[in-house]
Amino acid sequence: MRRLLLGGLAVGGLVASVATGQVKLPPDVPIPKAVSSPGQVTFSHAAHVPTVGKCSRCHMRDLKMHRGQSGPITLEAKQQGQYCGACHDGKTRMGGAVVFPIDECDRCHRA
Repeated sequence: MRRLLLGGLAVGGLVASVATGQVKLPPDVPIPKAVSSPGQVTFSHAAHVPTVGKCSRCHMRDLKMHRGQSGPITLEAKQQGQYCGACHDGKTRMGGAVVFPIDECDRCHRA
């Protein structure tokens, strides 16, 4: 779905300014913290989009476009290669480097 938005083009939550070519990314997304979690995780589109490149890399696979529609994002699911674990497996290459594995907990979890 595309719609004109105050001099820009909104496509799937991203807003691209026609005049400047800049893209406004969605805000950071706090992931609900499980009782056993070592700390809060906040997903940053700004940290991922430059390396991943396109939204559909995550959003047409495991993650729905709207919050709360993907189901619970659990450690078990991630260890089975879903959600973050689809790329954070210590093997997948993006942006010329291997993506760190899901078991490096402190890379995402903040106390």
